[in-house]
Amino acid sequence: MPVAIMDDANQILETVALHAADLGLDTSQLRIVPIMNVGGFVNHSFRVSDGRLTYFLKLAADPEASPGLARWRTVASLLAQRYRAPRMVGWIDVRPPVRSGPLFEWIEGDLPKHFEAVPVEDLSALIRSLHTDAELASLLASAGDPITSCADAYSQGYHRRFLADLAFIASAPPPFVGEQLLDWMRTEALALRSRVESAAAFEEPADRPTHGDLWLNNLLLATADRWFILDWDGLGLGDPVIDWAMLFGPSRNDVRSRAEQIHAAVSLGCAERDRLNLYARASMLDWIIDPLSDWVQAANEPHFGVDIRTDNERVHRAALATYRARYGATS
Repeated sequence: MPVAIMDDANQILETVALHAADLGLDTSQLRIVPIMNVGGFVNHSFRVSDGRLTYFLKLAADPEASPGLARWRTVASLLAQRYRAPRMVGWIDVRPPVRSGPLFEWIEGDLPKHFEAVPVEDLSALIRSLHTDAELASLLASAGDPITSCADAYSQGYHRRFLADLAFIASAPPPFVGEQLLDWMRTEALALRSRVESAAAFEEPADRPTHGDLWLNNLLLATADRWFILDWDGLGLGDPVIDWAMLFGPSRNDVRSRAEQIHAAVSLGCAERDRLNLYARASMLDWIIDPLSDWVQAANEPHFGVDIRTDNERVHRAALATYRARYGATS
């Protein structure tokens, strides 16, 4: 579950200053600036600069996020070499309490606002390589990453988050969300879980390396030929179809699903196509529920709370209308 936003830039600055010599930073000019992330509060991001050199710092704001960042750290070099992950240059522990996270070189670029800006062919080829990387799969397995069924992958990736977010939303619902809508979202989540549990396609093992959070805001476009895949803290053994459903699924500026375009980018088997249909629906439901959780959590955001709430209400309303137009009532 989300936790209160950190407002301790001075403490972070003091900690980074301890590493300044290794990073080539001038401590007398050092500045830490929070970066707005309208898409969630599990991690917090900061711009670290002395006016000459600039770095990007990501710190876990939720204890549940720490293992993912730590896992990323263990394979950071491999991901940077093979999969266009940003190069990790350091690791920061802010005390007390311990909030840990990676430090990266700052990359000037833009997040794609629309799917049409994504280098789909090259990106799809790269993700196909990720899903078949035997060395990375072995590393994840040796680190204790459980190999589960695709049904378990759905539960861990979608259903558990749906229930946790809905409980959090119900504790302090936005004024535009009534009990009837909350009940409808719960019903949809439970119905999807029931369909997953009864589908033979979800009995297959989820034992392939996956990014786990592969949507547009986790891509960074520097130039036409220089682009990066961000936020590898969801990396793990899982069902590769989830990556495709997210990549070709809704985004903040366009909540439509493009699941049908996946077949032009990657060849899927019959069971994978069956799972894709349910993942695509779950991804759209996620864009209805998750922005509401972020809207509630924005009450604790000292820097960007109003903007975050405005944007998340917009996304929620657009996703809700699109979902109901496409799927109608629970089936």
